Amino acid sequence: MMKKPRLAFRIFTVMLAASAASLLVLAVWSALAMRSLYVDSTLTSLGQVASSLANVVPASGAEAFFSSAAAGTGLRITLIAADGSVESDSEGNPLSMDNHSSRPEVAGALAGRVSTSMRRSPTLGLDMAYAAAPVTVDGAVTGVLRVAMATTELSRRLTPFIIASSAVAAAMIVAMAFASARLSASVNGPVSALMEASRDWSSGRLERRLRRFDDPELAPLSDTMNAMAAELAARIVGMERQGRELGAILDAMGEAVLSTDADLVIRLANPSAVALLAAGGAPSSIEGLTVLKASGNTALDAMAGRCASGSGRDEAEVTLYGDDTRRLLVHAAPLPLEGGRYGALLVLNDISRLKRLERVKQDFVANVSHELRTPITLIKGFAETLEEVDDPAEARRFLAIIKRHADRMASIVDDLLTLARLEGPERGLLETSTVNAAQVIARAVESLGDAPAERGVSLTTAVEAGLEAQANEGLLEQALVNLLDNAVKYSPRGAAVRAEAAADGGFVRFAVRDEGPGIPARELPRLFERFYRVDKARSRELGGTGLGLAIVRHIALVHGGDASVESREGSGSTFYLRVPRYCQ
Repeated sequence: MMKKPRLAFRIFTVMLAASAASLLVLAVWSALAMRSLYVDSTLTSLGQVASSLANVVPASGAEAFFSSAAAGTGLRITLIAADGSVESDSEGNPLSMDNHSSRPEVAGALAGRVSTSMRRSPTLGLDMAYAAAPVTVDGAVTGVLRVAMATTELSRRLTPFIIASSAVAAAMIVAMAFASARLSASVNGPVSALMEASRDWSSGRLERRLRRFDDPELAPLSDTMNAMAAELAARIVGMERQGRELGAILDAMGEAVLSTDADLVIRLANPSAVALLAAGGAPSSIEGLTVLKASGNTALDAMAGRCASGSGRDEAEVTLYGDDTRRLLVHAAPLPLEGGRYGALLVLNDISRLKRLERVKQDFVANVSHELRTPITLIKGFAETLEEVDDPAEARRFLAIIKRHADRMASIVDDLLTLARLEGPERGLLETSTVNAAQVIARAVESLGDAPAERGVSLTTAVEAGLEAQANEGLLEQALVNLLDNAVKYSPRGAAVRAEAAADGGFVRFAVRDEGPGIPARELPRLFERFYRVDKARSRELGGTGLGLAIVRHIALVHGGDASVESREGSGSTFYLRVPRYCQ
């Protein structure tokens, strides 16, 4: 494919062609005008010569007169009678010539006026210029005197002028070509610089600057273009900075943020949104999916649809089902798009934990009220009854009941105070030391006293030699006592309880295994909550407060560890407590 010529070459070519054409037309017109002027003046001169000679035509010896008159002039003189016959000619034989009455200049002269014409001579076969004047005698036209000159003589005389005109035209064309080249070069430089700068700017290289043009009229253009590039670069840098800041904010937000187009297709999703919806079964990349496909939730899709229709902000709680059922507080707002359309901006807050804590709080208040009301009611009732009893033995029995329920209330209050201390500000100031795992298990077993024997339960231990933990010895012993006490209480007679300790990476894992009734799988997630009981009637019968496992969990947490359970209904349970082996 032929390459398109550069702009400068096109400008030069157009200007040169226009200049050359103008000069050529001027030269041709000048030559034609000069020729016309020269012809007119020649014919006028010939007419004057013809008139002069017509006035002095001799009565006899005309041929000799005409020959001497035409000698050295290049003129041809002819005398024509009134009837058109040639009487005398300075260059030819009159007898061999045709009648000239039909010649236009002759006809005009016979009519009494000087006439001229230019035409081809049939006698000589040349282009000639003619002038004829009437010859009169006593006022009557008796003949015609005609003077002729060959046009070759006319051309010879015009040649110097044509050569001079052509030379001037050529010189002017050369001058115009030089001026056009200089002009096109002066235009091409700035245009080329602008084109190169524009290519760099369109490619993102906004640091490129134009050299200031030498032309005072174009210099402001380079300054303006440079200022525009600087402003554009500053704006792009600002937009990129804002984009990075916005991206960092969205990435750091704990709330899930989604934005959609008018068709509810997700255009942007921050990591929290991806993680939240991925937990519900959505793909790891949800951009490009519809809200319904990504979330599988019709309520969320309906909220987005209302915002996309421009109906205004919306707020609602939505349940998101998946591996774990989660409660979401969703804020939705219209997102203006191009063309007057709207998308949707969704902010999703996972309030599942808050809802769970709210339920736990409600259960806690109800359980505390219930746990305290029972012993208070019994104490009040037996105290009132004691006032009316006279039998000392019966009074002592009532007092024993009152004391037992008072002790139960004291245990509940002590456990609540222990939990409050573990959750309080001083939890971060926990004093720890290196604790021998075997020794702390032995002291916990010792703290149970005769309870295992009374229940008919055997208790064994298995600890790795030399195993040590970094913990608060008193709290760790309390947690193990709670676990062992529960295992002994809920194990049937003749069962075995085993306490173990082993290294688990950077932790020491304590385990208490029993052969009790086991725990249903549905109860396991809530087992470490305050006052939560699997078998409420039996738990109270065995004297439990319902706070032991909650205390175990909090003791593990303040150490930077955790507590967990493995159990299957009818197959016993294993409770785990992990604390660090080394200083954290």
